[in-house]
Amino acid sequence: MDIPEPLLKVAAIFFDIVFVLVVAYVVLVFGIRIYWAYRSKRMKGQEIPDVPEFVRLKKGKGVIYVHSPNCRPCKFVDPVVKKLSKELKGVSFVKVNAMENPELVRRLGVLATPSLIITENGRVKEVLIGPVNEGTLREKLK
Repeated sequence: MDIPEPLLKVAAIFFDIVFVLVVAYVVLVFGIRIYWAYRSKRMKGQEIPDVPEFVRLKKGKGVIYVHSPNCRPCKFVDPVVKKLSKELKGVSFVKVNAMENPELVRRLGVLATPSLIITENGRVKEVLIGPVNEGTLREKLK
C-alpha cells in the first residue's frame, strides 16, 4: 500500500512540530530548575528581613516554611514540618502563607512553594525548594 506523498509531508511537518514542542518544554523545565538553584545559592548568607514574625529566628537555628494552601506538594511537607517542630527543641519554625503574605515572600526571594529556608543567627544558611522528606530536613538541621 502506497501512502500519498502529500500525506507524508503533512505527517513529517506534524512530527517536526511535536519534536520542537517537546524540546521547548524540556528546555523550559530544566531552565527553571537551574534558575531556582542559582537564586537559592545567591540567597545564602543574606540577612532575613526585619519583620515581627522572624524575631525568634535572629538567634540560633530556624526554618522559614513558605507554603500555599492550594499547593499539593505543600500538603506532603506540612506533616514533616509539624513533626519536626515538636521534636527539635533548639530550632524555631515559622510558617509563611504565600497567598496571605505575597510581599513578604517577595522580600524573602522565594520563587516556588513549598520552600524551606534554613537560617542560623538571622542569616540564610540554605534554601530547599520543592518537597523534602523528613530525613533530608533533619539532616540539614543538624
